[in-house]
Amino acid sequence: MFNNARQGLMILGLMLPLITQAQICNSVSESEGVRGGCDVTFSAIPNFGNLCVGTILGGTYTITNNSPVFLKINYIRIQNYDALPNEAAVIAAAPLSCGSYIAPGASCNILLNLQPVAFGNFYRVLQIGINSRQLELDAPVITSAVNCITPPPVIPPTPTSPFFPTPPPPSQFLVSILGATTVTNAGLSVVNGDVDVSPGSAITGFPPGTVLNGAFHAADATAAAAHNEAQAYYNSAVSLPCPPGNNLTGLDLGGRVLPPGVYCFNSSAQLTGALVLSGGPTSSYVFQIGSTLTTASNASVVLQGGVTNGNVTWAVGSSATIGTGTAFAGIIDAVASITLTNSASLRGRAWALNGAVTLDTNIVNPTS
Repeated sequence: MFNNARQGLMILGLMLPLITQAQICNSVSESEGVRGGCDVTFSAIPNFGNLCVGTILGGTYTITNNSPVFLKINYIRIQNYDALPNEAAVIAAAPLSCGSYIAPGASCNILLNLQPVAFGNFYRVLQIGINSRQLELDAPVITSAVNCITPPPVIPPTPTSPFFPTPPPPSQFLVSILGATTVTNAGLSVVNGDVDVSPGSAITGFPPGTVLNGAFHAADATAAAAHNEAQAYYNSAVSLPCPPGNNLTGLDLGGRVLPPGVYCFNSSAQLTGALVLSGGPTSSYVFQIGSTLTTASNASVVLQGGVTNGNVTWAVGSSATIGTGTAFAGIIDAVASITLTNSASLRGRAWALNGAVTLDTNIVNPTS
């Protein structure tokens, strides 16, 4: 009799972990131990609306550690249950992105960008694994519809900041991609606006790439005029005075919040993480870079306070490389070439004065 009781207790002990696995608390599944409340919760969830093909729509999730111990983040991922391409939703770096651990009582942010390249409906879930407690946290399902075409490029408002380049003519703001030798694309890129090349004549990779609200101009009068205007715009941008305190040579752009102004690098510039540009609709930013511009994977340029990408200028003395998954913003006016690597997005324009523009499954949209 006593042995049977002991066996019953042993069976019950073996079953308890299975019972706790089924417990759900505010979308958190807990499989180790029973706690009075959820260890991790979403304290802020974005409300994504419907959007257009070629539009980039960002939203920030905030998660909070409610436990008294450090919790390890095992993974942050997007579960895809729809027919849209995987690249239609990407996790990008945010100003306060989550690291490997969350401290007790602390919160962190996760920036998720929706960037569809085709009509359809999202059905995706942001999912976070907390390894140290065996928790899995699911955000509410994203069900946004992609049911329209993004509007054409527009002329940005005239800046009122003390220093800004001489604006090019309105027709130049229709040019989203400009190459000097070639424009090449791989994958399902979407470009909102014209794609031009001059004095070269080769534009390849469309399809599978798509152009919205624009046309192709290869070695014609329109492309030649666009090239001349891009060169004049570059000359105007690099001629602006850069205050000594705004010389960022040797410093990373990531992790900074910058007011409007002219900033300069004597040589190369690097962006790792997030750069926040905080101003208003008529604020002007000019970055004068002596040689190359390079961004790390999942870096981002965040525009706050109504700053428009048409009033953010990157005058690059050599080549620009926008890293995988980077969410970049502004007009890149580079002396040599411009490369957007896989899944990078550009809220702005890419003008290469003497080299090629290379795309790989990107969204280039001056109006997003």
